[in-house]
Amino acid sequence: MTLSNLINILLQWISINTNYDTSKFDFPINVVEPRIIQEIACGGKCPVIAFFSNEHGIYISDSNYNDPCNQSIILHEIIHYFQSDLPMENAFKEKEAYELQNKFLEELSIKTDMIDVLNIKKCRSNQSNRLFMR
Repeated sequence: MTLSNLINILLQWISINTNYDTSKFDFPINVVEPRIIQEIACGGKCPVIAFFSNEHGIYISDSNYNDPCNQSIILHEIIHYFQSDLPMENAFKEKEAYELQNKFLEELSIKTDMIDVLNIKKCRSNQSNRLFMR
């Protein structure tokens, strides 16, 4: 699946599952090397593979866009775009983004008849294992 196709699918899901107006989504998505994201988000090496910046767009690592965990991370960052103009504390923005990310993973797991329902914790465990195996 291409990133463009995935974005369209995620925007459709967001439109169905939230009150955000996805027709207004026009924000840069920058595919960059993981080290660039890690430098921006953490100042060095860390397990971050995506990052939202109000000024510069969404940064994501080039990855397998067919992987549900990677899809959910992009969804999480797109949610932050829609939240950017809301007068909401950052903690509540994160809470909403994580709740929607978990809902997306659960629905996708059920829809594709996965034996084990995915959630953020399972995705992070898998991603950490991949990062440290390199």
